[in-house]
Amino acid sequence: MTRAVVLLAALAACGDDGVPNYPDAARSADADLTVDATPPRETIMEVQTMQPGEIVEGIMTGGPSDLAQIHLMAPMKLDWNIHSHATGHTVTLYEEYGKTTVDYPFVPPEQGEWYLLLKNSGNVTADVEVRVGLYGAMQWRWQ
Repeated sequence: MTRAVVLLAALAACGDDGVPNYPDAARSADADLTVDATPPRETIMEVQTMQPGEIVEGIMTGGPSDLAQIHLMAPMKLDWNIHSHATGHTVTLYEEYGKTTVDYPFVPPEQGEWYLLLKNSGNVTADVEVRVGLYGAMQWRWQ
């Protein structure tokens, strides 16, 4: 019994309050705090009514000092990607399938045109909410 009391006292002295002690977040997780603190220069807010299998694209023009904060909401399965045609071929930078909500901060790796492709991969016509916050000199247009 005395041994158990000594062990508990030693644990209490070490500061173990039963709360897990996780390592600090990676520095990169905190690197873009200004994005949360600063409103976008411009916000694109659209509702795209999409038929099953339909594809729409928005074009972002910008470079490494720019940012597009992409937010998508869909009541059906939505496939989406960011790609370019700079080399004459389609080069996909990021892609997800079957999503209903997307939050993605896009910083272009180099200056150019970057395509945000949306595809209704569901089997019903549905409205997709598109919100893109533009930072820096990033420009937007629908194709």
